[in-house]
Amino acid sequence: MVNVLGMINMKLFFYFRAFILAFLIIFLNVSQASSKSGRGDLQLSDFVVDAFINYIKGNTTHSPQKFAVSIDGMGYMYYYCESGNTCSGGDSLILKECSKNSNGEECFIFASKRTIKWKNGINPGKGKASKISRKWTKDEIKNKLSELGFY
Repeated sequence: MVNVLGMINMKLFFYFRAFILAFLIIFLNVSQASSKSGRGDLQLSDFVVDAFINYIKGNTTHSPQKFAVSIDGMGYMYYYCESGNTCSGGDSLILKECSKNSNGEECFIFASKRTIKWKNGINPGKGKASKISRKWTKDEIKNKLSELGFY
């Protein structure tokens, strides 16, 4: 006599295992594709550092949203968010615009709001060590960039 219940359980187990495997493959691919923050050594030019300082400082009507930089440290693009509004997304667009303005150099996210996301072995990319205050002077911001290995 054939154990029908055992065969059904085996089929369910097989389908469940296949579903989990497919989910993990899709999840891992999406996670890697969405990693748009830069990694590795990066030296920012004076031109880009000055732009980053302007981005950090913002003003009363604009808050920093995203700052992208080319891998050669010579080009950039940044977005502000109108104060009082909630802004999100825009990574793909800012990277495309940055690359276009940087003679085709590949760009990555350097900062999100006032936190430097680029991981270079010194900067953790999160927490207090990676934050820049709007109240800091230009020299304090430059010193922090030097301390983190970017300037």
